[in-house]
Amino acid sequence: MSSLLQKRGLLLLLLLIFSFTKAQTIEEEIAKKSCECIQMKISSVGQISKAETQKCVTKSGDEVLKSKDPQEVKRLTKNMEEVVERLKTIYKLIEKCLPKTE
Repeated sequence: MSSLLQKRGLLLLLLLIFSFTKAQTIEEEIAKKSCECIQMKISSVGQISKAETQKCVTKSGDEVLKSKDPQEVKRLTKNMEEVVERLKTIYKLIEKCLPKTE
């Protein structure tokens, strides 16, 4: 009986670990959507303006926040310093999808 409980407990633990490792942070979600937007807006010469990049981040942020619970959004946006730090993180994450400048 104890062995069966141990197996079930181990299975539950593994499922919890798996679900936490698959969860994305809000910054990662916004960066992913921003990169998709950036890829669509890159010109034929392989460039995108700073303004277009900012529009992609803003639009993506709006979309992600609208998909969240209002209480979570309130918690995420109530502190301006934290919002600024999140934006810095998002811009660092999207650097990988911006065209390389020489």
